[in-house]
Amino acid sequence: MPAPETINAVTRGGQCMASYRKTMVGLAIGIEVLVVSVLFADVALTVANTLLRYLAHRDMPWAPEVSMILISIITFLGAPAFFRRNRSMAYTALLDRSQGRARRGLEAVGLWIVVAVCAISLVAYPKFLALQMRQVMPVLGIHRGYVAIWLGAGLALLGLFALERLAGTKRDGAVLGLVGACAIAALAMALRYGYAQGLDIDPFWVIVPMLVIAFLVGTPVPVILALGGALYFVTTGDAPLSAIPAAFQYGIASFILLAIPFFMLAGTLMEISGMAARLVSMVQQWVGHWTGGLLIAEIVATYIFSGISGSKAADMATIGAVMKRPVHERGYPASEFAAVLCASAAMSETVPPSLAMLILGSVSSLSISALFVAGLVPALVLALALIVGVSMRSRRHGWSGAEPFSLKRALSAMPGAIPALGVPVIVIGGIVGGIASPTESGSLAVAYGLGAAALAARSIGAGRFYATLRDAACTSGMVLLMVAAANVLAQAVVVDGLGTAISTSLIQAGGRSEFLLLSMVALIVIGFLLEGFPAILIGAPLFLPAAEHAGVDPLQFGILLIMATGIGVMMPPFGIGFHIACTISDAPMNPAMRASAFYNLFLVIGLAIVVVLPGLTLWLPHAVGLR
Repeated sequence: MPAPETINAVTRGGQCMASYRKTMVGLAIGIEVLVVSVLFADVALTVANTLLRYLAHRDMPWAPEVSMILISIITFLGAPAFFRRNRSMAYTALLDRSQGRARRGLEAVGLWIVVAVCAISLVAYPKFLALQMRQVMPVLGIHRGYVAIWLGAGLALLGLFALERLAGTKRDGAVLGLVGACAIAALAMALRYGYAQGLDIDPFWVIVPMLVIAFLVGTPVPVILALGGALYFVTTGDAPLSAIPAAFQYGIASFILLAIPFFMLAGTLMEISGMAARLVSMVQQWVGHWTGGLLIAEIVATYIFSGISGSKAADMATIGAVMKRPVHERGYPASEFAAVLCASAAMSETVPPSLAMLILGSVSSLSISALFVAGLVPALVLALALIVGVSMRSRRHGWSGAEPFSLKRALSAMPGAIPALGVPVIVIGGIVGGIASPTESGSLAVAYGLGAAALAARSIGAGRFYATLRDAACTSGMVLLMVAAANVLAQAVVVDGLGTAISTSLIQAGGRSEFLLLSMVALIVIGFLLEGFPAILIGAPLFLPAAEHAGVDPLQFGILLIMATGIGVMMPPFGIGFHIACTISDAPMNPAMRASAFYNLFLVIGLAIVVVLPGLTLWLPHAVGLR
């Protein structure tokens, strides 16, 4: 029988562990509540400022500086909250194929990498914070430390939540992971010593394989991007380490980035209010009777709804949920449903309001308003190409339409769907009419969505309503952290001169046609290997300057970049979007992969048409006076 002292020690240990878990849960819930509250405060502030300018022809001069503080809170607190709840925004295929100690070890390597990146950034953070404390925000008259303090808090929380996961891992996996992470650190230190001794090799030849390892073991994509920049500065010493937290902070120092959480929240409100489902049902009534009609309805609904949600994940989840049952009842294979859902989502990246466009505009000189308008026709080209593909395949397999067309049913479905079109009307109308910027239009779309959700509040339920808003707010934080982390890597690429070297190589490869061919192939591959946003964040600084030198209109190339990376993200077997589509559709991967390859061919044909005919991209922005 164990001694009383042993029993008491075990009891105390169990109580401490329970108290620790309770504290961590409480901390996470508190952060989530704060992020949701801050997001709504920012929406209210932006709507009020927009209305004040429109009605009274004046602004709140302090609003941009307050928004800068609020976006910092959303980013650097929302991302850790998202990380604690989710494994997404990471490549998990290798983890999913591993078992036992191997899986635990691989997962632990990824978590130790998160801890290491946070630790390096926090070591450099005090010096950066001290510099920010000496700078004053001109309108509010307070020091910029009120903006920068949230970066330090977010890095500490992200590292803490990674350690929490490691604490829940069996010892063998945690130790194995630590050994792997230490091996990467030792290689970095050896490289640092080599550069101190005059080593003459571009550091990215060593850094890129390290990033591949981090990618394969399931490290979150934002952390991988930050790791690339951090490794460069640590190994080369070409800039002080304080450049790392500075790049994080300045990566989100753009008012336009507030449109990202606004559009995500607006799309979420449209979904939970049921407006999106009614829109999809209306489309189904009008085209569902054609040969392959339900799959065509899937494409048309994605084109329309993507202009509401702004997110390909929301597109697939909403449309998949509404159409899954009728598609199954009409005898369409689940693999075909998944393939069309996947291809449609690739097309939807180019339909405004698109988060991909917002991110591209934030890291380039391209006008987001012009991008929004320029994407409409190229997206329509991709949609028509997919419809042709569906029609050909449906005739071959004998997939008939749904029930016969009824004008009465189609007309009766329209009143319920029309309110859902309010969001794209507000966004595009506000931008083209010069009433509001994309960020301000996003805030108005949220206000519109809140009204719709309030009308449906009884059917939603308070618990589901809050959980949905929490997920949208925290996901926004992780997306914004990705933008901030990409700036860390971008700064390293600029200092190294890698971007200039790649651009020069592309320009020297040939003329305009050769450049477009090579760049489209490269961007599809980048999108295939990475999630869509990092593909844009990496591809834009590398390819846009070369496009201008090659004589390609920057606006046209911006749309082509989004189209190419969007196609790559959806390509099997590694495209993240493909796996999401299969999960939503309950489709077996191998048949879905074959069907997806067929539709990817039509996406590439559509991309080629837009490449060859630049007027498809440029005529509409020119017509409405946007460039």
